[in-house]
Amino acid sequence: MPLLNYLKKMQSIEFLTIASYIHYLPKFGNTYKFLEDYNLIKRRINSNFIDNPKSISDHFANEVKFISKIISKSKPNTVLVLGDRYEMIAAPISALPFKIPVVHFYGGAVTYGAIDELVRHSISKMSHLHFTAHKKYTHRLIKMGEEKWRVYTAGIMNLKNLKKQRILSNAKIEKLFNLDLKLKTLLVTIHPTTLNDSNLKNDVINLLKAIKKTNMQAIFTYPNSDYGHGIIIKLISLFCKNNKKYIFLKNLSAYSYSSILKKCFAMVGNSSSGIVEAASFKIPVINLGLRQEGKIYGKNVVNSDFSYRNIIKAFKKISSKKFLRSLDTLKNLYEPKMTPKMIFNLIGNLIRKPNILKKKFIDNN
Repeated sequence: MPLLNYLKKMQSIEFLTIASYIHYLPKFGNTYKFLEDYNLIKRRINSNFIDNPKSISDHFANEVKFISKIISKSKPNTVLVLGDRYEMIAAPISALPFKIPVVHFYGGAVTYGAIDELVRHSISKMSHLHFTAHKKYTHRLIKMGEEKWRVYTAGIMNLKNLKKQRILSNAKIEKLFNLDLKLKTLLVTIHPTTLNDSNLKNDVINLLKAIKKTNMQAIFTYPNSDYGHGIIIKLISLFCKNNKKYIFLKNLSAYSYSSILKKCFAMVGNSSSGIVEAASFKIPVINLGLRQEGKIYGKNVVNSDFSYRNIIKAFKKISSKKFLRSLDTLKNLYEPKMTPKMIFNLIGNLIRKPNILKKKFIDNN
């Protein structure tokens, strides 16, 4: 949002926003609505999204066709790609034949447990400028053969806005989400681990069993659209049914999300939000499984596999006074290093370079 907010203020820059088809699926909360104020290109989506690999591939093929059509019609000077979800790769693929520079945000990271790992690096090799979340990720892109002048450490820009968000009062949160904030509350998000999902059902059952054991209140958020999400949704829905201590939400606005982060005792699951956003609020995190393996994380994160016994051990650790005291001096490793103004000034200068499209592979011996 910080980038879009900046573009919206700059009358000298014309821009269009394309939200991937996932944002238009009622199943995942129609999140395109959060982007309607940013010159969003409206589209019609076949909402028959089935939880299998073929459905994902079919939608992806349509994504390339749609973005190519928009590029052909609008003839942009630059294409910005934010993120590393598998559907994001449709944008650089579409831009390449039109010889349009691609700017990628947040490449260079590693997540061994997800197909995003391969997608992220593929997008990087098809992009001409890079803005990373951490200096280690910058060095990694350079090791991948990218020229140094193309790679910059920006940090995660929305962290600044997240902390600045006005926090909802306890009474407002309790009314909106039917919660009792006198109870310790967990924020739980589980996504399919796409490269290691053979035990997905059992993994989720172990987690839910452990949460019940803690006797804490829990806010569950929807998984992403990766193959296997149907199993997660079904199990959590059954777990939350007829139990007022547990709620299951399709999505949260940035406004609500920051308020809930501030009020929660801990985050649990395998979402990147536990690695990135939670540290800004000094919140303990139990990071489960392999999905985020390889990412840089702070001392607020406790890693565990999905065994019931080890999840319980992780809960005991993050609840200890010693662990909680250690978070008093916690700093977020992904704090922003550049402002949107700095970034767009840099993009404006660099895309004019005559060799912007002629990438060289730099061998690092």
